[in-house]
Amino acid sequence: MSDKQNEALRELALRELARRDLKTFLKLKWVRFNQMPFLDNWHFDYLCQVLQSTMKEFSNPPLKRVMLNMPPSYGKTETIARTFIPWALGNNPYRKFIYISYSDDLGRKINKQIRELMHSQFYRSIFSTPLFIQANSSEFILKQGGGLFVTTLKGAITGFHADSILIDDPIKVENMKSKKEREFVNQAFKDSILTRLQDKDSNITILMQRLGEDDLCGFLLNERYFSPEIIKEWKVLKMEALNKEKTLYNIGKFSYEREANEALFMKKHDLEGLKALKAQMGDDEFFTQYQQEPQASESGFFLLENFKTIPSFEMKEQKEYIFFDGAFAINARADNRALVVVGVENHGENSVRYVLKNCFYGVWDEMQTCEHIIETLINYPNARVYMESEGGGLILHRLLQREIVRVNENLKRQNKPLINNIIEVYPANRKISKVEKIKAMRAYYNSGALVFLNQAFGLNQIKKELLSFNPEKPFRKDDCIDALASCIAHKDTLPPAPLKMPLQKSGRSVYQSGWNI
Repeated sequence: MSDKQNEALRELALRELARRDLKTFLKLKWVRFNQMPFLDNWHFDYLCQVLQSTMKEFSNPPLKRVMLNMPPSYGKTETIARTFIPWALGNNPYRKFIYISYSDDLGRKINKQIRELMHSQFYRSIFSTPLFIQANSSEFILKQGGGLFVTTLKGAITGFHADSILIDDPIKVENMKSKKEREFVNQAFKDSILTRLQDKDSNITILMQRLGEDDLCGFLLNERYFSPEIIKEWKVLKMEALNKEKTLYNIGKFSYEREANEALFMKKHDLEGLKALKAQMGDDEFFTQYQQEPQASESGFFLLENFKTIPSFEMKEQKEYIFFDGAFAINARADNRALVVVGVENHGENSVRYVLKNCFYGVWDEMQTCEHIIETLINYPNARVYMESEGGGLILHRLLQREIVRVNENLKRQNKPLINNIIEVYPANRKISKVEKIKAMRAYYNSGALVFLNQAFGLNQIKKELLSFNPEKPFRKDDCIDALASCIAHKDTLPPAPLKMPLQKSGRSVYQSGWNI
């Protein structure tokens, strides 16, 4: 057999493999149709195998409910929409798809790109020539009855039932901040999607980055809205950008063992790239979108409408307190060290009000921590300071005393007032957990007994921690509100003693007349 004949046989075998195997089709399409180099990675094999397993032609029984979470821009839309839909229709032109995304424009673009692919010479070299009997910007129908309808969860889905409903990032990142938008998307799924399935073997696949605890995935897995039996129907698959432990990814014929601390897509983000990305995005967004670990957002324990700020002229006579929350470990994943300044004042009859005046926080080493504390002591010379003995508190206290001596010597030479704040190191209260201590603030917060100076440093961080606090899933970065809660809970944080009014005796004997009659 000649070389040309061997080459022709290899080409036919490759085309047949592309017809049977989605991953092969994806690679071939990228090179021959898109005419671009393909950044291959094992997660594409896994994703393709998951999608194939939703079709009864390739899996018995097929997967009916799939929830797959992975980072943004890692090939979700390219695989699930531009590749899987035309590949599946090539294998089964009777299959009906509904593709749902966050944008009508994106849906129409996907529809157009799929039709362009199916009209191409590349596609016809693998599958038979498709026959379109209807094609417009929102749908197309093949002669055999299969096809595609694109929409959003805000759009009407009527008159079209599907064998496969594909949901690809159903809400925009910025819209997750709106409770109204979140609830609309979630309720639209509940009201519309389940009624659009063709039969009992039909599939729903949700492929999205996590955006919060109450995004669509969080909604569908919440027992407040669905029974445990319904929730168990979902096959939940998670691919985080950086895994903590060794993980086995196994589905169908595919198996991959991922080592601990192995980047998901090295050609996209290696370990250094992920570290830089985390620093740029911040912990909340990185852990939610890239690690698929949603951080509680507006959990409802502390409501935004009760977050009250006041101007400085509304403050009354106060006693000032500084509370410090330490973190013994000094590394990128350590907790913040937090320092809060709180004024306590009499407010109304037999009532007390706590005013957060400043909050300083950061991952500091011991010397940086001492510098921040000393600067705060200079600015609040009458404040009493409290720091827990645990978490390196005793060691830090000794370092702080040494630094205060050094700073005071400099202040003395400059003829400036010395630091003479009272600093107390106290043991943590083991009878109440950090979570319970923070929960106890809610009565103060809701009643206006805890307010926030409108020009306070760190005000946004305090607000962020309060609104994201979830006692069921305590957030690692709650150090500022932990320090604030410690202040409110401490027995010695009291307002100034009320002024004693002189007692008045009844009767004329109180005042003696100066007139002689």
